[in-house]
Amino acid sequence: VFCTGKFYYDLLERRTQDKREDVALVRIEQLFPLPIEQLEAVIASYANATQYVWAQEEPKNMGAWGFMLMNFNSVPLRLASRRVYSSPAAGSSARSKARHKEVIDSVFQTPKK
Repeated sequence: VFCTGKFYYDLLERRTQDKREDVALVRIEQLFPLPIEQLEAVIASYANATQYVWAQEEPKNMGAWGFMLMNFNSVPLRLASRRVYSSPAAGSSARSKARHKEVIDSVFQTPKK
């Protein structure tokens, strides 16, 4: 699971809570220039990986997802994010927490084949 920023800590908390040692979390500290060689080295170190996920708490049409699509094609990435919205603000704290949980849930789900 690739991500940036503080969202890493939310994912780490969930991974620890669920005891999911089968999930590797990779926090990307620098998007530009994208450290492609370092990312490919990380990917190579997980030779048994069956899927790669880009996780972001922003909506699909915001955040770094578009940048990653254009600049990183070493492996196919599955997106775990909020749906497309016109604003990153949910309008209420309850809705924001629910959307945040949905994203984290989608990171740790097994994709349908």
